[in-house]
Amino acid sequence: MFRRRPEMMRQHIEKFEGFDFGRGAAGFGGPRGGGRDRFFKKGNLQFVILKMLKEESRHGYQIIKDLEERFKGFYAPSPGSVYPILQMLEDREFVSISKDGKKKVYSITEEGEKFLDENIDNDVFTQRKEQFQNIDFEQLKASREQLHEVFQGFMKASQRALQDEELKKEFDQFVEETKERLKKFSE
Repeated sequence: MFRRRPEMMRQHIEKFEGFDFGRGAAGFGGPRGGGRDRFFKKGNLQFVILKMLKEESRHGYQIIKDLEERFKGFYAPSPGSVYPILQMLEDREFVSISKDGKKKVYSITEEGEKFLDENIDNDVFTQRKEQFQNIDFEQLKASREQLHEVFQGFMKASQRALQDEELKKEFDQFVEETKERLKKFSE
């Protein structure tokens, strides 16, 4: 079996999911980095995949589809995030691979189960899934459509405002007032 040098493996893992070797489980869901809020924080998707493999062995595409189904279509990881994680988990000997025709089937190893047991408090997947248990998905879908319409309106108004100095000032004031009103809903 091809083995990567430890420092190369560490860089590879950090590149894809920010797995934190130096502090054990601290890499799961820690407040690292900026940018947009991800469905799973860096490192959590590995934990989720391991937990799914503890339930039953799966191939990569099945993992993607199972996650999408569990989150009612509101989240589905890309193959570009799942397959490197599976490779990393194999490199760490948390999963083993068998063949089913042309497909690789991933199974959790004793080392992977031990890791899950030691880090059970980092189960962000269950927390996220519980958030989805009582959601009215029809209402959520309607809200998304409503927000999309508002966004479209903002874009059209913004384009028009860029052509007229007075209209631009009025539009900017409207945007600021809207932002202030939105803060009240999130407090």
